[in-house]
Amino acid sequence: MRSVETPEHPAIQAPEQRFQASYREAWGVWMRLLQEDYLKAAFTRRDDATAYANKHPSGGQRGEVRRMWILINETLGEAYALGDGASPVLHAVDLDFNRKSKMSVLRQAALDKLTDEELQALGMSRA
Repeated sequence: MRSVETPEHPAIQAPEQRFQASYREAWGVWMRLLQEDYLKAAFTRRDDATAYANKHPSGGQRGEVRRMWILINETLGEAYALGDGASPVLHAVDLDFNRKSKMSVLRQAALDKLTDEELQALGMSRA
């Protein structure tokens, strides 16, 4: 079975490491799949979450916008969704697609450094 794409990713923050933090409200877009709800995206503004839910339906269903609380790690620039605490693993949330944007920039920078031969070996070419 294919895994569900969510904005969660492993946190950089070590459990015993101290950091400066702030607590704030955010808005999550939740989708239902096989009787379970999955976080599809997280936003700082409700309007952005509603617009995303309206433009990205899943299986013909519009996502449900829900208020959520997040902890912002001011030291490392990560955001953590505050949940039920069932898992001891800290998961970061890609708030406003910041992580996805950074990863895309890093990926493109790495690809730009490759020669045409290296790209071809990877089955890619310059567009």
